Parts: sequence; C-alpha cells; structure tokens
Amino acid sequence: MHVYLRDEPVDLEMREVEPEGLLSDDSALIPVAFYADGNESPSFRAFLPPETIVILHQVIRGPVKLGLMAEEPEDAAHEIQAMVGLTIPIEALPPGMAAEAEEAEAESEPWKDGAVGESWRGDDDDDDDEDRPRTVMLAFAPLVRVKRRHPADFAEELADLLESALSGATKPSLEARVERMLGL
Repeated sequence: MHVYLRDEPVDLEMREVEPEGLLSDDSALIPVAFYADGNESPSFRAFLPPETIVILHQVIRGPVKLGLMAEEPEDAAHEIQAMVGLTIPIEALPPGMAAEAEEAEAESEPWKDGAVGESWRGDDDDDDDEDRPRTVMLAFAPLVRVKRRHPADFAEELADLLESALSGATKPSLEARVERMLGL
C-alpha cells in the first residue's frame, strides 16, 4: 500500500448532492461532494453511510491534511484506484474511534512489545517521535485515474492525482471509464 500525504492543509467543504440515479430510493447511503479551497467544481464524490457523515462533520472544522492510499497496479496501463483520506490526530477523534485507532496501531506494530537492542535511528530521533502527534487516516472518497500520467513514478502519480482532484479537474469514475471505453 502506498500512501501520499499532502504537506499543505486544504479548506474542505462537504455538501450533500443529488444521487443522479446511482442509488436506489431505499439506500441508506448519502451522496456527497467535497469542494476544496472554495473551488466550485467538486474535488471528490462519495456515497457514505450516515455515521461517516457525522464523523466527517466533527473533524472538518477548518483546514485539513489530505492524503491518498493506493496499491500500485502491476501494469502501468491499468487504472489507479485510490482512496482519499484526511489525517486526524488521535486525540481529536470521537471517543469510541480513539480507542479503536489505538488498538489497531498496537496490532500493526507487534515488534514494539518485545523490542530489544540498540536503536538504529539514534537517540535524538526517539525524542522527535514522542513530540510528533499520532494521527490516523480516515478514508472517505474513492479517486480513480484511468490513464497514468507518470507511469515510471508512482509517488509522483499519486501527488498529481490528488492535486488534479483538488483543482476540480477530475470526473466521476463512471464517466471517466465510459469515456475510456468509447476511446474519447
């Protein structure tokens, strides 16, 4: 899994939008679009459960740090399927989520419990780790790139994909796939 984190925070606004026939009337999912830095073209679109909407309203209260998570396809001709997420300090998570995040972190770092030996980073870096806030990434919207722009550099591809989305230059994934199929 590759993760790209954008250095600059983004003003992000979430708006409920029309489902455009993509959801059944009895669906519990809510269609939303996310607008970055006052741009009138949506940067991301998603169908989210009400619980996720509540959490996003709690954490999007000013500029947020965004990132992308994606697996690199084996073939550069294949589309990239990424998830947009925002980083949240663990202490800013709603109470139930904070405990779950800490449990998941402990499970993902099993070497910490029995670590012995010298530190390979040096003593100074340990202090830096303690000062750095612990964060989690909350993934909330899919982002697809049908045709790669940087086939030789996946990190550059993810950075370009996120910046393109933030500028509002992306299309809904279904529309992009239909255009690809039609050769447009």
